[in-house]
Amino acid sequence: MFRQKAILVGILLSLAVGCTAPGLARAPPQAACGICTDTLDQAGADHGVTLARGQSKLVIQVYENTSTRWTATVQLTDGASALQNDSLRRAIVSDVFDRSRTVAKPTRVTSHLSEQTLTVSYRDHGAAETHGETIVFTRFHATEPQSPFVIGGEGTPYPGADTVVLRAPNDYTVTGDYASATESGTAVRWHANGTDDHIDRATRVTFVDNQSYQPDPNDATPMAELNDVWDNVHRTPVAVLCLVFVSGVSFVYLYGLTQD
Repeated sequence: MFRQKAILVGILLSLAVGCTAPGLARAPPQAACGICTDTLDQAGADHGVTLARGQSKLVIQVYENTSTRWTATVQLTDGASALQNDSLRRAIVSDVFDRSRTVAKPTRVTSHLSEQTLTVSYRDHGAAETHGETIVFTRFHATEPQSPFVIGGEGTPYPGADTVVLRAPNDYTVTGDYASATESGTAVRWHANGTDDHIDRATRVTFVDNQSYQPDPNDATPMAELNDVWDNVHRTPVAVLCLVFVSGVSFVYLYGLTQD
């Protein structure tokens, strides 16, 4: 009887951990700019090229039709001359996208070298969505698993580049407050200041059409609150299910003790 009770207690503890620790088996982090990371150095080495990176920047332009163009620029302090070879440069860039964990799903990738600067540009047609009169950029949002007994989730996004700039479509305004980022009327910027920098997993950047946007002076960050609700809406049912299930099993267990 004692052994059966011990097993039941172990099951209850496991369920409690599974419900309260969804990040324990989370996937590895995802870079906003994979071409700006040491994956570029590794890909170059595999092709016999020694590359050393200096400053880097990623600019993401969002368009009114929700398509996006991502343009990464990397200053090379070593190895730039080798990338003047078009086929070699394309092969290295292709390898970077094949092996790196990035938030984007690149299409129509192009690259060129100008003196010591490598520029890589590509499209991502699934990075933004339309919600009424707003456009919402979603690529930095890392979702959690929907099942109440599955822990983990997508990897936390991080800049990869020294600077990441997300630009609003023409005639749209950035609304909301985005944690470690800085905002202006037309762009949101993240700056990497160390190895542990990251982009908040709940980030959904919202752009509002200037013709319909009427800011409320008493509520400076309505979109930030909307982001929080949007991010947590699926977690509430999961928590309730976990609580009900554990409570039910606990009740059965305690009832059984009264019958011994």
